[in-house]
Amino acid sequence: MLLGAAKVIITPPVGINLAGYSARDHGSESIAHDLEARIFWLEDTDSRTQLCIVSADLIGFDYPLVQAIRQDAYEQFGLPAEHLLLAASHTHSGPQTASSLEKAGGPTDPQYLVDLRGKIITGIREACSELCPVTVCLSKGWLSGYSINRRVLIDGAAIMAPNPAGIRDDEVSVIIFKHEATQQPVAALFQFTCHPTVLSGYAISPDYPGAARRCIEQALPHVTVGFLQGCCGDVRPNCALIGGRRFRGGLPQEAELFGRALGEEVVQVIQKPAPAWPGRLNIAAVTVELPFSEVPTTIPLQMNRYSIAEELSLISFSGEVCCDYGLYIKGLLLPNHELIPVAYANGLVGYIPPARYYPEGGYEPIDSIRAYSLPSPFKPDIEGIIRQGVQRLVADLL
Repeated sequence: MLLGAAKVIITPPVGINLAGYSARDHGSESIAHDLEARIFWLEDTDSRTQLCIVSADLIGFDYPLVQAIRQDAYEQFGLPAEHLLLAASHTHSGPQTASSLEKAGGPTDPQYLVDLRGKIITGIREACSELCPVTVCLSKGWLSGYSINRRVLIDGAAIMAPNPAGIRDDEVSVIIFKHEATQQPVAALFQFTCHPTVLSGYAISPDYPGAARRCIEQALPHVTVGFLQGCCGDVRPNCALIGGRRFRGGLPQEAELFGRALGEEVVQVIQKPAPAWPGRLNIAAVTVELPFSEVPTTIPLQMNRYSIAEELSLISFSGEVCCDYGLYIKGLLLPNHELIPVAYANGLVGYIPPARYYPEGGYEPIDSIRAYSLPSPFKPDIEGIIRQGVQRLVADLL
């Protein structure tokens, strides 16, 4: 397999609307750290299949933006639409890039979207211009104490509050690309499961994923790293008031501490011995229709499988997927094959809760529809529909 990697700055101008919080009443005031897109171009030397992974410090890519960037990539590089993975970190301190989320951050800036498309295409061009032969490794670590489930049941109803006993995923998964000749790491994709919502003010910031990247690349300056967000719809940073019963806004220092802890874990994981696999690209896509409970219509959820080696695949979702689904994917027992879930990828349709949340109510299954301007909550049946879609994606891996 051949790999090329690139970095592009995608920081918007100060004053742009920031996405993720409906309480903000004006545009951004400053830049804490630049936003970036990390781009990884992969080529299977046997099949000549190509895959481009874009990891960006954004709230998300809505379907129109995905279609536009994919069209650009096809026209410029001949890359088929489903061979471009657009993965957002879901930072809540970046520009509004999803028209469906205008109630949580205001409207998009058309000029910024044009500039963003151009920068991503420039980054793809740079990434595919200098390729080196690589092998693929997967190694894992663990980071506890920085993320927490945000649903607590009070008298049978869910409120948003810290829940140490609630479901979350503390695993750190790192895909490592090593130069075929030297077996030295040249690039890595690291996945963790937590909302990038330490920060909530008016400063532009990639939040903790950016701090993690800075930590990793300071320790390993010859390694280009990208962040992949897990199924964190109901998991957020563990910033609580004394007593641990209410959340509070985090501090910039806490975003740095969180990112540094994650980055240091990734560095250790990269340096651990791990078996090397030859890269093999195989890509599949499934679209399922999610039914609403109160109106006779549906909305499409796109799911993709990006197999990077015969032993390793990413499973992506175009929505705010809750943690149950990520653990379900990781728990699928495939022979000699690892699956890594990636949410906020190739679209942003809304929250995707498990069926068990609907009787409890709360933000993810019910209240979040206002932020996404959805006509009603989904039917609880969506869990079975999505699981069937995942089974279709992995059927040829069995």
